Amino acid sequence: MRILGIDFGEKRVGLAISDESRTLARELEVISPKEFFRKIKGLVREYGIGRMVLGWPLNMKGEETKKTQEVREFREKLSKTVDVPVDIADERLSSLMALHLPGGDKNTDSLAAQIILQNYLDKKKVTDNAGRL
Repeated sequence: MRILGIDFGEKRVGLAISDESRTLARELEVISPKEFFRKIKGLVREYGIGRMVLGWPLNMKGEETKKTQEVREFREKLSKTVDVPVDIADERLSSLMALHLPGGDKNTDSLAAQIILQNYLDKKKVTDNAGRL
């Protein structure tokens, strides 16, 4: 089972995918929100996606913003479109970090999705390992 990382924007949706072991994330593509909803079922089948992680916009104080409501509505529509759990993950500074990566000036959205997903995978690994102690 793979995990799909999503960085939602009004004009572009950045996507990233985990490897089968759910250890590493890599950028996948950038598409429009309309195209995303046309393609999502096919992506779920093609990549064997069993979970999705959606970047959750918060301000630097950890509070919800106007954009948070837009992402909440996107998440609700996504949950009605595919039968795959959609987790949320803090996306603070992901776009800024993406800009500083090679190719970040061209692929900011997919790199931001990769950062969001990699942070989620790393956190999950630490949590899972702590539960084994």
